[in-house]
Amino acid sequence: MVRFYTKAERGDVPVKVPEGEWAAEANATLMLHHQNLLCVGLGEKTDLRTAAGTALRKLQKAGHVKVAFDLRAHAGAVAEAVEGAVLAGYSFETFKAKKQIGVQSLRVIVNAKDLARAKKGAREGEFSATAANLSRSVGNLPGNLLYPETLAAECRKVAKAEGLKITVLDEKALQKGGFGGLLAVGAGSVRPPRLIVMRYDGGRAGEAPIALVGKAITFDTGGISIKPADKMEEMIFDKCGGMAVLGAIAGIAQLGLKRNAVGIIASAENMPSATAYRPGDIVKTYDGTFIEIINTDAEGRMVLADAIAYARKDCKAAAIIDLATLTGACVVALGEYAAGLWSTDDKLRDALMAASAKSGERLWPMPLYDDYTEQIRSQVAAYKNTGGRYGGACTAAAFLRAFAGDTPWAHLDIAGTAWTTKSEGHLARGATGFGTRTLIQLMESWK
Repeated sequence: MVRFYTKAERGDVPVKVPEGEWAAEANATLMLHHQNLLCVGLGEKTDLRTAAGTALRKLQKAGHVKVAFDLRAHAGAVAEAVEGAVLAGYSFETFKAKKQIGVQSLRVIVNAKDLARAKKGAREGEFSATAANLSRSVGNLPGNLLYPETLAAECRKVAKAEGLKITVLDEKALQKGGFGGLLAVGAGSVRPPRLIVMRYDGGRAGEAPIALVGKAITFDTGGISIKPADKMEEMIFDKCGGMAVLGAIAGIAQLGLKRNAVGIIASAENMPSATAYRPGDIVKTYDGTFIEIINTDAEGRMVLADAIAYARKDCKAAAIIDLATLTGACVVALGEYAAGLWSTDDKLRDALMAASAKSGERLWPMPLYDDYTEQIRSQVAAYKNTGGRYGGACTAAAFLRAFAGDTPWAHLDIAGTAWTTKSEGHLARGATGFGTRTLIQLMESWK
């Protein structure tokens, strides 16, 4: 049995424990073996998501396969607790010979009067976390196994399982359609790019969909502007924006939300070779905009330029939200604690902030001054694909804004939050699925 206590509730623990031993600090645990009770601290405020994840990971490590949460005092947070537990139960062990024994069942105890609300919350929490775990499972796959073609195959499996419509544009279709950004980034690889479009029709017929757009660079060497070797292995996670979209569209379908949504995943492998695109090249994107290439490692915005324009022109989206591990500058600004948020629409920004607060995936609003657009103007084309070091996350956002036109648009730079190098709380090392749960919350509350 697991019970959760804020500092104010510490006195309710069935056994008197010195404060120096356990003060109910956030995520601090106390095991009362003789009562088979695990006490988990919530600190000054209630955060059931990470506390539940901490509890499940501790019990799972100890070999417990059946877990019960006593949430009679926290019936309003059942969704968060279940979500945290399901997230904590995930670990990437595909290539390990010996796998840990996972928790087989989770029971939630509430008062009878709270049962209906608790069942609804448990369902939402389970589906949201399962969607995020899908994002993590594909996000953790290495570049030799997951590349644009095999990613498209994974998306087809998900589409079939969830009843989604799917269209995959291969290199011939991309060439015919004029998707110059995707083709340029993918030109250096023997594995050609793909544009993957997954549609969920849960709303009224003819209703404009919300477009969820993700960057999925399955491996990013930086291309001709090659990255340093140190930590380059982490560039398998440069696809995590696209993986958040994949998980979100699957979760939206599982929940049966009464909205129309389209998930657009722009996928390429950015490699150096004799055929790779070069600094100084001029590239024509899907909507006819000419881009001067300054740095081939600024490739994410090139594939997103095509995908965002496609959402605007072909999908006639009511709003566009893109997610990308886009800039190191955003990591410098916000660390691994929050993703940056840029938007052209106050209503969309506020809706995302509200969804972020509910999901626990932190977003922080960032500026979109016209000065940033001026910084990326080119002398030989419409724009440069980078505006230099200063304000790098903001100039990248300004670049993307141009392809959304007048459609309400938001950009989430998840570079610092898309993966973690350590296991703690409700998240194991590797891809975090960041953005998946926020997008699902956004679609649940969309008006």
